[in-house]
Amino acid sequence: MFPEIIPKELMFNNVYFKGSSGGGGGSSGVVGFPAYMETIHSDWLDKTTVDSLTLSVTAAMEAAHGGSPWAAAVAYDPDADITAYEAAVAGFDAMLAGITETTEWAALYTQAVASIDGIVEAEITADVAAFAAQLDDQITTIALPRFQAGMRNINAVVSSAYVIGEAIIEGFRDRDVAKHSSMIRLNSVNDRGRQYLEATNQLLGFLMQKYAWEETYAKMEIEARRIKIVAKKEESQENLKIDESDATWDLEVFQYGANLLGSIGGGVLNPAGPKEPSTAQSMIGGAMSGAAAGAMIGMMKGSIGGPAGAALGAILGAGAGLL
Repeated sequence: MFPEIIPKELMFNNVYFKGSSGGGGGSSGVVGFPAYMETIHSDWLDKTTVDSLTLSVTAAMEAAHGGSPWAAAVAYDPDADITAYEAAVAGFDAMLAGITETTEWAALYTQAVASIDGIVEAEITADVAAFAAQLDDQITTIALPRFQAGMRNINAVVSSAYVIGEAIIEGFRDRDVAKHSSMIRLNSVNDRGRQYLEATNQLLGFLMQKYAWEETYAKMEIEARRIKIVAKKEESQENLKIDESDATWDLEVFQYGANLLGSIGGGVLNPAGPKEPSTAQSMIGGAMSGAAAGAMIGMMKGSIGGPAGAALGAILGAGAGLL
């Protein structure tokens, strides 16, 4: 057991020295160690013996004192990345603000109608002309020759019946051409009516799509703010760790000297270990990269799309960051 009262000169770094089988303590309570231990210990402490080192621990401590490598260190500032992320979200918001569903749809529909009208009218005209040409060919090569032959057989070529007969044949031709043209145009009008009904469905779909875009924007905004909060919190925590390391640097320098002093009695403490990136830092990095990967996956056909893909990627990335 340690004595109840221990002189201050025999206490250091929570290590109590007393005589043992290796020391020279006697009944007076004076602590002593073998001469070679005291010699090297003295040399290490103040470099005054014959077997002197090229550098004493005192000089090493003096060189290290006040030279904290943490003094100028700062945590990574994510503001530029956050600004870029927010700019992308703001750009998407601006695009949505520039979309007026009724105006955009009306412009597209007007253009479509103009194109369809041109194509339909041209096709109707060509079809009617082809039908008329076909009738003319039949009249010229079949109907009129038969009619003329019959009239010649009864010697009525120069009669009024001949003229009236040709007029009737031509009249039937014109009637059939007009009927064909009317049927085509009537069908075109019916098709236009169906286009109006389809346009109503298209406008409804356009409205629903805009609502979906608005929902996507809201989720992107929430995710952007969440990442910003986590990133700024991590930056603050890392700066606190750096400040702590800088503040305790000189104290840790003394710890090495204390260990040297206490080594003769077998009592030392390990100084603080090297500072490493925090788990949170790896986690947020993994989450951000995972979210980006998830968003890219969501763009592929047949994959998990939109915010769901980004969220899944963030979860997987965060888990990987903890490994």
